[in-house]
Amino acid sequence: MSKRKTYIEKMEKQIQQWDKEINELLAAAGKTRDKLKGEYKTSIDKINRRKSEALKHLTELRESGEDSWEDLKQGFENSWKELRSSIERTKARFNKV
Repeated sequence: MSKRKTYIEKMEKQIQQWDKEINELLAAAGKTRDKLKGEYKTSIDKINRRKSEALKHLTELRESGEDSWEDLKQGFENSWKELRSSIERTKARFNKV
């Protein structure tokens, strides 16, 4: 298996894991007071925007050739880091509540 294909499969699995975490945040949001629901929604909306950006970059990686995927990888990794950071911040923020 090529490095590109291995990398893409690994990222797809991570996105599936993050989908589970996002769903957990949504479930937790449903159990909070009204004031916090708005904060949860805002945070989750931001996470979903970052996830869409990461998925866009992942699609570009899938469609790239073996010779150009390394160039596209950096854009995906930047989106990836922002998404991961948003999820972690949201979880940390609302675990304190």
